[in-house]
Amino acid sequence: MRGCFKAKERIPKQMPYEQLDTGKRVREQVGLKVSEARIASGPSGKYMHVQRQVDHLTLGGIRVERARAFVNERRALIVSFDSTDPPGTLGYAVTVRGGCTVGDHYHHRREERVILLHGKVMFRLQDMRPDSPTAGVINLFEVGEPGVGVHIPTGIAHSILAEGGVAVLQVLASSDYSPDDDVHVDLSML
Repeated sequence: MRGCFKAKERIPKQMPYEQLDTGKRVREQVGLKVSEARIASGPSGKYMHVQRQVDHLTLGGIRVERARAFVNERRALIVSFDSTDPPGTLGYAVTVRGGCTVGDHYHHRREERVILLHGKVMFRLQDMRPDSPTAGVINLFEVGEPGVGVHIPTGIAHSILAEGGVAVLQVLASSDYSPDDDVHVDLSML
């Protein structure tokens, strides 16, 4: 059976992803529909009161950016970080079951970048910074395309709901985990 298989070509060390494994590059612009809300109280307890719909985030310091992503019929290749974008000190992947949430906290010292790898999620972000002009304001928005990342600064509470099926997230953090830096909030319960 000699010669049945072709020898693989040697791949240079610095080959761009586009040449290594071609795929359709996803669009650069991330379209958002953001609901701005506040927590209100009523006869049955606290609830989230949506005040308006906008096409941009209203909380300062949050960025929604597209990571380099290449998609074809068999995979989505998403570049989480490289030598041009320092990753911080901690990176991990999270698989979230459909209908479940992760987060429900904010950090005093740690910033995070959360990149969607698979599925569809709803972000709930609340400004917990006491001196911020948007203190207490909540932004809600969906992300459903692989490679979209959300930069979450310190003092912004975050809860992420997997809508429909399983969602896979890549989290890149500016510092290692420290229990005294996590402040619990009940965003997913509203």
